[in-house]
Amino acid sequence: MIGTFARSYDLAIIGGGIVGLWAARFASQAGRSVALIERGRIGDGASGGVLGALMPHQPVPWNEKKQTQFDALIELETLCRTLEGETGVPTGYRRVGRLTPITDQAQRDRQENWGQAARHNWQAGAAETFRWEVRDGADPWNVLSKRATSFGHAFDTLSAVVAPRKLLAALRASIAGTVDVYEEVQPTCWDTASGTLALNNGTVGAGQLIVAAGAQTTDVLAVLGIAPADTPAIEGVKGQGALLLPRRPLPENMPLIYGDGVYLVPHIDGTLGLGSTTEKTWSEPFTTDRKLDDLIDRAVRLCPTLQDAIVLERWAHLRPKGPTANPVVERIGDRAVMASGGYKTGLAFAPSMARKALQLLEAGGPIR
Repeated sequence: MIGTFARSYDLAIIGGGIVGLWAARFASQAGRSVALIERGRIGDGASGGVLGALMPHQPVPWNEKKQTQFDALIELETLCRTLEGETGVPTGYRRVGRLTPITDQAQRDRQENWGQAARHNWQAGAAETFRWEVRDGADPWNVLSKRATSFGHAFDTLSAVVAPRKLLAALRASIAGTVDVYEEVQPTCWDTASGTLALNNGTVGAGQLIVAAGAQTTDVLAVLGIAPADTPAIEGVKGQGALLLPRRPLPENMPLIYGDGVYLVPHIDGTLGLGSTTEKTWSEPFTTDRKLDDLIDRAVRLCPTLQDAIVLERWAHLRPKGPTANPVVERIGDRAVMASGGYKTGLAFAPSMARKALQLLEAGGPIR
């Protein structure tokens, strides 16, 4: 959109990634008028990656954080099914489980301990208990190398996958006609007294504000002039990944794989998402380099069937990290909230982050 904007909204959301889209959906469902403002195109940021792994932390020691993540992973299946039913747009969600190679006895001992803890802690109701199993020998899908499974392998039934770009498309479709989307637009100032949000090519009225701009959240808050001195800083952690197409079809119902720092995520279209590096220092945030080449080499050593896989896409972006790896959802002044961070768990936590942001605008008080 271009030109001068004359509309006023109950809520303006800055950032059209996964958190901003969920917030727009929930706010619109609650009857609020919503503007979703994105400096590029919806889903162009780190949310629109190639991976889509939804994996739990190990189930011991159990704590509130792990329970929250477990609940989020369970809920996301229902949310995705609802989205698909409403919009007809697939999200790529599948609960496929996770396969982990075991290369030494110490790792096997840890995995067996986690398996016992999962029986007690992974409870989603009387009829649904998820498992973390340790098994001998090669994996039943015959995808891991013999060296990787020299001490067997582990398999959990909780992990799932989603296609990030398809999920973003489903969320975009779900707000069509109820949320005004402004793309290629940047905020420049927010006058809290008048509720005027100045943009680079116009203004809108905004009674409340959510800043969910990923790794740019701190910069956006500074531009808007609404960041107190003690506001948690959000920094960008670079991640590199690739989208692979094996020359031979993947085994049916193949799980996602995690081993040797490699994530391999099977998508319903036969491609594999490969990720990802974690780079806290970098010079070129959006270009790939030898670190991705090394990641691909490790993936081939882990899964020899990928030896001649086609690299369809090389991907790099900045993922948002707060003071810790946990998401940051916190009030900024009287009528604004920031929602960012959680760079390793954003897909799973995004709905709960969006809800907490909206709750803060209603009730007040920080949630970190």
